[in-house]
Amino acid sequence: MRLFLVFVWLGGATTLFAQLAPQAPQKAYEGQNVSWVSLVANPHRDLKPLFSIVTQKANTPYSQQNVDATAAALKKAGPFPEVRVKVVPDINGLRISFLLEPAYYLGVVEFPGAEKQFSYTRLLQIVDLSDEDPYDPTRIPVAEDTLRKFLEHSGFFQAKVHAEPHLDDTHELVSVSFVVVMGKRAKISGVSIEGPDQPEANRLQHSMRSLRARLSGGLLKPGKTYTPQRITTATNLMKRTLSSQRRLASSIKENPPKFDPASNRVQVSFKIEVGPVVTIRTVGARLSVIPFLAGRQKKKLIPIYSEGSVDQDLVDEGQRNLVDYFQKKGFYDAKVSTEFTKHPDQILITYKIDRGRKHKVSRIYFQGNYALSSKELQDQVTVKKSHIWTHGSLSEKLLHQSAKNIQALYRDHGYEEVKVTPRTIDHEPKIDVAFEIEEGPQTLVEDVRVEGNQHIPYEQLTAPKGFQLHAGVPFSTRNMADDRNRISANYLNRGYLNVEVKTTVQKTSDPHRVN
Repeated sequence: MRLFLVFVWLGGATTLFAQLAPQAPQKAYEGQNVSWVSLVANPHRDLKPLFSIVTQKANTPYSQQNVDATAAALKKAGPFPEVRVKVVPDINGLRISFLLEPAYYLGVVEFPGAEKQFSYTRLLQIVDLSDEDPYDPTRIPVAEDTLRKFLEHSGFFQAKVHAEPHLDDTHELVSVSFVVVMGKRAKISGVSIEGPDQPEANRLQHSMRSLRARLSGGLLKPGKTYTPQRITTATNLMKRTLSSQRRLASSIKENPPKFDPASNRVQVSFKIEVGPVVTIRTVGARLSVIPFLAGRQKKKLIPIYSEGSVDQDLVDEGQRNLVDYFQKKGFYDAKVSTEFTKHPDQILITYKIDRGRKHKVSRIYFQGNYALSSKELQDQVTVKKSHIWTHGSLSEKLLHQSAKNIQALYRDHGYEEVKVTPRTIDHEPKIDVAFEIEEGPQTLVEDVRVEGNQHIPYEQLTAPKGFQLHAGVPFSTRNMADDRNRISANYLNRGYLNVEVKTTVQKTSDPHRVN
């Protein structure tokens, strides 16, 4: 038996603390570099004397023994009722936080002065401070610097950022206001290109000042405002220019902009490596009888064109796409091989296509389906039968997608252990498709319990639909998520902005019933 519970928290330290459950020993981290160690506690307490007993130091290898010893020593020295450890992998190494209870947690994070230019969610993402995190004052300067760099990247090179924490001792919360003075967005003083010869540089400069550049927002010339969107669009226009010359392996990078605070203008420059000429050929079969459409289809199927780079993974992806394309056309036995020839000034990629004989999808049927009808399952199948004017549609991708769709439907009906195996039976030139199904046992809901709800009547928690999971219906993780989301939405609509709804599923004696 499994127990389905819905827990509702309405905010404050209890809600936030739920996110910091004790972590099991992180053996996988053993020996990795530790980039940051912090102590998180009541902000009124002086933590400096405690750093002397921290044996897990920053810029040293991670040691579970040292982490455990540090936690025990901190708990004794506090004394603290509990010490919890949080380890977060970072690009520079592991960040370790020792949470010394009772700690304060983040409340409201605001950005006065910046919210007219950027959305609140975007700014919150930049500073990486969630209201479910403990308040760590050492993270605030880092968040200030990150926000300042983001504003500079967005063209506000003279922006000033100052964080102001506000303590709420009653609720043990700390709200943080990042006060921003934006200044004016910088304008472009000039554009230069490094790397290619002068004729090529002139062509690329022209692409950034063309009519297409004006219409697409990628116009780069003195006097225009500096925005990341403008830079990105101009970069794509240069890539398009190089692609038209079959320079698909070229690279374009913006150099760090040179800002002049006196004039509030910025010099933009790009470093460009013009790659070799890339020739891509498909032989053995045509993608279309119309040459123009064949060229468009080739660019659609082979990702080297869209990615603007050349590597073995992209070559292999193009090979798989070509196989899938011909299989959907009825050539289910299609095979594609590749030849990759690289020279200093040229790359030649050849896709050799063997279509094989054309097939028609004669039948699609199911075996082992007792709980769900073939009609219900057929709606989940992306493979198509042949008709008078069509050969049907069949490929390895469509087969696997159909099997996944059927499994998802069964799981929505409580069959969590279902297995679906697709197979094909070749009757040249016809082909049958079969889906072998092992349904397994069905899990049913016996009861649903809600804990922590004190403000909304039970029957209104999941309005307007009501609980999808209730006694007697099949257990479904999708329906459970839908119920949880509706509870959250109803609390948010009533002004409980810090609400958190969690679901738990626990096993008991009967593995196929849910309480």
